[in-house]
Amino acid sequence: MNTILTVYLSSLFCFTSLFGQEPPRTLGVLLFQSFEMLDACGPMEIWGNLDSKVKLITVAKSAGPVVTAQGVALVAQTSLTDCPKLDLLLVPGGRGAIKALKDPEIIAWLRERSAQAEITMSVCNGASILAAAGLLDGRPATTNKAYWKLATKPGPKVKWIPQARWVDDGNRVTSSGVSAGIDMTLHVVDRLFGVQTAEAMANEIEHEWHRDSTWDPFAAKHEVK
Repeated sequence: MNTILTVYLSSLFCFTSLFGQEPPRTLGVLLFQSFEMLDACGPMEIWGNLDSKVKLITVAKSAGPVVTAQGVALVAQTSLTDCPKLDLLLVPGGRGAIKALKDPEIIAWLRERSAQAEITMSVCNGASILAAAGLLDGRPATTNKAYWKLATKPGPKVKWIPQARWVDDGNRVTSSGVSAGIDMTLHVVDRLFGVQTAEAMANEIEHEWHRDSTWDPFAAKHEVK
């Protein structure tokens, strides 16, 4: 019976793929105390508008309100323990990243879930958390330019790229500070669903999409080399 069911489900998946009706990917956004609001909400605006293609959920150590660096709370829909399987993973930054990267539970969860995910993304010094988990070792990555030395400190084995709006290294994609996460997200949407979908999302939020990953005036402003 199990064999018959497996064959049926496999056939159903092939059928839906053939007609462009693949099940939506699940994207989890990790929240922690004092995360930067736009780091999470900028990308979430885009992913959430792709509701036929992406199911968006928020995750934290415990389900419930999580206070941002800006003082208001966002709600984590699920805890780390109860979080379902994730196809995509987003880690924001913010003041709270300094504490989060030292949290064994968060680090262990990230290692486990990143190993299973198609793409793990970070915004700003969310890359510091990924670096502390060893998920960027030997890989190119970028992070916030205003706090470059502090943000790169947890990743001595990372190939940090100073001049980058974002860095795409396959199943790891990292972006520079705060609003850079929007350009990175549009790039990943382009990868997964095509440029027309990414352009539609940019137009919907009235955002001028910087498509050149090396466009980074803030590296020069903060004298990051």
